[in-house]
Amino acid sequence: MMKHSVFCLAVTMALASMSVQAYTAGTYEAETSGLNGPIKVQVTVTADAITAVKVLAQRETDGIGSKAIESMPAAFVKANGTNVDTVSGATVTSDALKLAVGAALAKARGEATDKVEFKPGTYKARAYGNNDYLNVEVTVDKDRITSIKVPGHHETIFMGEMAIEKLTDEILRYQTLNVDAVAGATVTSAAFKKAVADALLQSGVNLAALQTPIPPQGKRSSGTTEEDYDLVIVGSGGAGLSAAVTATENAKRKVIVLEKMPVIGGNTLRCASAYNAADPERQKALPMTNTLKEAVQKAISEKPVSPEHAKLMADVKAKYDAYLASGSTTLFDCPEWHALQTYNGGDKVGLIPVIRTYADNALDTLHWMEAHGTPVLNRVSQGAGALWQRTHQVDAPAGTGLVKPLYDAAIKQGAKIVTGMKAEKLIVKDGKVVGVSATDTLGNEYNFMSTYGVILATGGYSQNKELRQRSSPVLTPDMVSTNQPGATGDGIIMATKIGAATTGMNYVQVYPLATPGTGALQGRARKMSGLDDVIDVNAQGLRFVKEDARRDEFVAAIKKQPGGMCWDINDSSIVQPVNSFAENVETLVKLGRIYKADTLADLAKQLGMPPANLEKTVAEFNAMVDAKEDTQFGRKLFDRKIEKAPFYATPRAPSIHHTMGGLLINPKAQVLDINGRVIPGLYAAGEVTGGIHGSNRLGGNATADVLTFGRIAAKTALDLQ
Repeated sequence: MMKHSVFCLAVTMALASMSVQAYTAGTYEAETSGLNGPIKVQVTVTADAITAVKVLAQRETDGIGSKAIESMPAAFVKANGTNVDTVSGATVTSDALKLAVGAALAKARGEATDKVEFKPGTYKARAYGNNDYLNVEVTVDKDRITSIKVPGHHETIFMGEMAIEKLTDEILRYQTLNVDAVAGATVTSAAFKKAVADALLQSGVNLAALQTPIPPQGKRSSGTTEEDYDLVIVGSGGAGLSAAVTATENAKRKVIVLEKMPVIGGNTLRCASAYNAADPERQKALPMTNTLKEAVQKAISEKPVSPEHAKLMADVKAKYDAYLASGSTTLFDCPEWHALQTYNGGDKVGLIPVIRTYADNALDTLHWMEAHGTPVLNRVSQGAGALWQRTHQVDAPAGTGLVKPLYDAAIKQGAKIVTGMKAEKLIVKDGKVVGVSATDTLGNEYNFMSTYGVILATGGYSQNKELRQRSSPVLTPDMVSTNQPGATGDGIIMATKIGAATTGMNYVQVYPLATPGTGALQGRARKMSGLDDVIDVNAQGLRFVKEDARRDEFVAAIKKQPGGMCWDINDSSIVQPVNSFAENVETLVKLGRIYKADTLADLAKQLGMPPANLEKTVAEFNAMVDAKEDTQFGRKLFDRKIEKAPFYATPRAPSIHHTMGGLLINPKAQVLDINGRVIPGLYAAGEVTGGIHGSNRLGGNATADVLTFGRIAAKTALDLQ
């Protein structure tokens, strides 16, 4: 468990004595900065006791900071002071509440709380951020903060970097710690604010005096600003950026990308960068086992459910027969087989024409990305729920290796990218979509008009609880998500208001192996996203599922285990100093987010499971690797044994991950209306669309989907070949 920071300790020590000092009876208010904005409290006291604490205003994260908001007021009353425990997982909110209540009590004692006085100097502190510790150096003179420096950090580019820049500017400009976390970068924001507060405490300042709210920013004008472009793109994730690059590199068009969040990248920036594509060159080192042959034979021998399915099966059979005739022993794969697995894996409810377009173009898009600077490892694996060894791994933290090259290319080629601009409504004229109405963060209104139409690349709706509950009632409101907070289905909502059709809205995917509690993808002890070298065990140290199962099957199996979670188990052969999300693995071990031991028995003891069970489980798995056969659950994927110490265990649990449903499109990325007709001027790409993944998305398919159809949407809109 992570120890309380210097800030927590200092706040507790500074405020503990307040419970024994006399007050002037009455009600007092104070405000401090929480994670997402100001927290305002009201404290009622008698001459010697706190009788009530109310939170009057707050914007803390539901399910995390809200826990502190709900439980701590009663704790203050019971303790008759601020010397109370912080709420686990909500330390920033907890500390803010302590500070606010402490400031109100200071008023009740008649003490001044607004005097700012520092001991001049430079003070250092750190707090754990998104990937590692974030260090700050804060310089102050007698009455001002003069400088905040971050000498080096491992925060995600765009998200973390922008948060650091924005918060630094606001703290220095307004001389306050009452600054809002940056949406989409709340972890970095919390760490930065905490580290700065820790540093300032060392200067002897009263933190309650540094809580002045930032003055409200007004609108520039009351009218609507109109701007003209050749193409308007809504959303700056992989789909939106690939569309922008395609439009500007092929036609040199005047393009604008609208992003409602303060940072670009969408979910693509957070993804694990697993990319599926049939790639003969990279797959030639992989063997074709009898088990894999049986999987192909089974898929091409079943009864087809439609003429399109029959045609796809026949195309795969022709390719497979030719493969067998060649005498090859390397892994069989082709776009047709990729498409058939995508269709079958989605329970045969996807749209085959769109699926085939996706699979046919996935490799070309990968090569296009590489040409723009995306680093791709040569080794191909099988991602979680991918069903076949065609998963490529981008060699960069999270989705940065996808987003940064596209962003750089789009800017270099003249595209305009605007953040903090929320698209509100599609503008339709004579039956054609000709633009978008949008609003910036200050409430200024814009009409972005487009000659060639609008591409919606707004992502899915995992963070829109109302929409996802309405679409899939089995998902409870308290379920966490891997997605960024902007995934609220805006494009779907706008398009359906003008008659666009949707498909598969009841299909929402839950990712099996996320971080318990937060739902994030991070926190792994391994570099690769594939499961070739990993097993998953329950609290008893026993395997309970084939690790290469479909994601929905994997999730269902995990939910049946004690605590609804499991443990990734792997050895050191696949561990590098930093994982795929740029997190320092040894730091994660020290923080208790990953467990490490020189023996399996010691690892099991740390996890509280029977050592003999884990040792037996690993021994049985290693024997299966030798035999290339899983006699317990039917796993098909084997790469290497788990035998090289030290050994690692990572806690994993399900998290809402991908919304398979969305706008109905054709293979040209044109949006269709409820009668199946093309809506002129409206295109869509990425998770805002439906029909590609059916009822269950294969792991690694989404990245290829969003990038491929972003390109297709731009080419169709601009009539490019």
